[in-house]
Amino acid sequence: MRNLLVLLVFTSACAAQQYDKLAKDVKELVKVSAPKVALVHVKLIDGSGAQPKEDQTVVVSDGKIAAITTASEKPPADAQVVDLTGRSLIPGLVGMHDHLFYPAGGGMFHEMGYSFPRLYLAAGVTSIRTTGSLEPYTDLELKKQIDDGESPGPRINVTGP
Repeated sequence: MRNLLVLLVFTSACAAQQYDKLAKDVKELVKVSAPKVALVHVKLIDGSGAQPKEDQTVVVSDGKIAAITTASEKPPADAQVVDLTGRSLIPGLVGMHDHLFYPAGGGMFHEMGYSFPRLYLAAGVTSIRTTGSLEPYTDLELKKQIDDGESPGPRINVTGP
């Protein structure tokens, strides 16, 4: 799970921000910050229902997938190479009904603005759509912090109560 989180944070955070502009606690999660990265020897699950492809290279440039080739092809010379032998790569998941709070019982609800964004990333969720909120301004501020690279988390599309 740790490796999945590292890749997700890399692709989501670096697409929106340059590494040097990220907050310290976000930088601690980003292990690769080069503008171009070649993820080599990875099992690629593309999310289309097709069989996984073994021993692939995925080139990510400026936070977006630029090329997918077999690992036998040489990666671009200007790319940082990350060997992912024995690991799988999936598309980021999109959550369409997500909350940033949980019901604690007895009419009590707890805002989870620190934990939930990190947990969504750890589960492979790179974008969420909130579905109602107890504190919409908290959700909006959290979205801004993530967009500005001040806090790790998925892209957030905020809805109101």
